[in-house]
Parts: sequence; structure tokens; C-alpha cells
Amino acid sequence: SATTVSYLDLIRVPLARLAQRFPALRLRVVGADAVDLEGIQIEFAVWSLDSEVEDLKSFDIGLMPMPDDPWTRGKGGYKLLQYMAMGLPVVTSPVGVNQQIVDDGKVGFWARSPNEWEERLALLIQDSHLRLEMGRRGRAVVEAEYALDVSSRRLVEQMQALL
Repeated sequence: SATTVSYLDLIRVPLARLAQRFPALRLRVVGADAVDLEGIQIEFAVWSLDSEVEDLKSFDIGLMPMPDDPWTRGKGGYKLLQYMAMGLPVVTSPVGVNQQIVDDGKVGFWARSPNEWEERLALLIQDSHLRLEMGRRGRAVVEAEYALDVSSRRLVEQMQALL
């Protein structure tokens, strides 16, 4: 989004290095257009509810870089859940709820430093089987833990417990 696109600066250097290693690499940014990452081919798309699913289907890996600050520690991880629901492996900063959503090494990776971002993304870029397997596991986690029927049942149980 326009409010979080600046977080891409956190991974500017790893993305530029990866773009040199993998010339076909493209960064697809949906919902924001105010980013210029030198050396990285960027595709922009306007966000709309009607095209959101198709936009997500066009990704190979979901990225969620974030600084570690009070604001980001309170974020809900919705973007990760969207990626995982689409069967995408994810790479994220291990900040706040992201640490609970992403089982590091199973559905995606945590990346704390520029070197970790580069290493983990390179692994996923090079290994389509790993991408598919992590994406499959991530989708299963979303279905088991975060799907509407699961979360609504938990809400009802919590409300009944309060009564």
C-alpha cells in the first residue's frame, strides 16, 4: 500500500543483488506506485477488489519486509495470510504476529538482515519444488487456523465461555 511501500527500502540491496543474479526477476507492486529501486525491474498494478485475487495469482513469492517498531509490532499479518491462502511461500521480517503466522522454514522464511533476505529469496527463486511445497503447507495452515469457518467457530466458543 502507499503507507507501507517504504518498507521495500529495507530489502533494496538484496533485491538489487538478486536482480543481477536472476535477470528475469520482477518485483510486482500492487496498490502503490511511489517506489524506485535502482536495478530492479518493477511492475506496478493498481489495487482493486475485483483484481486482487488475479494479482496475487501472478506472484511466485509473497514478501513482507517490515521495520521492528511499535506500529509494526501491532500489525495483523493480513498480507501474509493472503499470500499463504493463495498457496505462496512467504519471506517476512519476524516482527510481531508474523512470528506466529510463519513457521520459519515450513511455510516460508523469516529474514532479519539483508543477507538473510537475499539467501532465502535465492533459495525460493532457484527451487520451484520448495516454493510449491511451502505454498501448499501455508495454504493448509490458513485453512486450519484462519479460515472464516474456523475463526467464527472460535469466536462463538469464546463468547459462550464469557456467558
